Amino acid sequence: MKAKTYRTGLALIVNPTSGHIRYPGQVEEAKEVFAAAGVSLEVMPTLGPGHAVELSRQAVAAGFSGVISMGGDGTLNEVINGLVETPGIPLGIIPAGISNVFALELGLPFSPAAAARIILAGFRRRVDLGSINGRVFALMVSVGLDAQACKIVKAPLKKYLKRYAFHLAGLQALATFRPGPFRVVLDTGDSVTGFAVVISNSRFYGGKHRITPAARLDDGALDVCVYLRGGRLDYLRYFAKVLTGKIADDPAVACRVCRGVKIDAPGLPVQADGDYLGETPLEISVLPGALEVFCPRA
Repeated sequence: MKAKTYRTGLALIVNPTSGHIRYPGQVEEAKEVFAAAGVSLEVMPTLGPGHAVELSRQAVAAGFSGVISMGGDGTLNEVINGLVETPGIPLGIIPAGISNVFALELGLPFSPAAAARIILAGFRRRVDLGSINGRVFALMVSVGLDAQACKIVKAPLKKYLKRYAFHLAGLQALATFRPGPFRVVLDTGDSVTGFAVVISNSRFYGGKHRITPAARLDDGALDVCVYLRGGRLDYLRYFAKVLTGKIADDPAVACRVCRGVKIDAPGLPVQADGDYLGETPLEISVLPGALEVFCPRA
């Protein structure tokens, strides 16, 4: 870790519709902290899906010393997709989304003022990212039922029901979605056939739930969890074991560690960092140390 100066100020990319944001009140809380420290802050609100990618690129082109994401993991995903194109620009995070899994992984505070002070302290570390078909992700990619839930969940429900909107979408997907088995091919030479898979860069999933508890943001590897059965009762059992932290103990789950994954089967739903991304086929690889992020001192 090392300290950072802010000669050209910081850019704050904020999603005004994030699940737990109070806008513009929380922005003002953060601005006061930076102003008191004599650091200029350019606030850049997003206008809709995908806009944070472009704002992140604009912030880099404008020469800011760092870029801050204020929103949830979906906003963060867009910001890093603009930021990673220019190595050396550090990322700050002010959590304001539904789950804020990346912030949990880094041990960041959920108060805007406290998170701003972490950024001002200037310590940062390098973490891995993943690449999926040329797009980067911070946390995880999954194929199957939960990706279908991300596809059908409604934005207004996410705003008002928070994570329960995903639970409702999950029940809807469970009732209507019947995927067949597909093969997950690892760069280790191993392959596993299942009905769903989570490919993770992080321990946490959907909050503090742990599907891949051995995963680390800086280990240069991806942790893979393949669900070997696809019946409705199987999914209900998986869900219960995710809630209790015992999913890896299920005999119908296969866990692996690798640096790359391929799924050639077409037409399966895919989500990355909690947002629907599209359909398979896909190719995933780890990008060791690809992102520099402000965090608490170790």
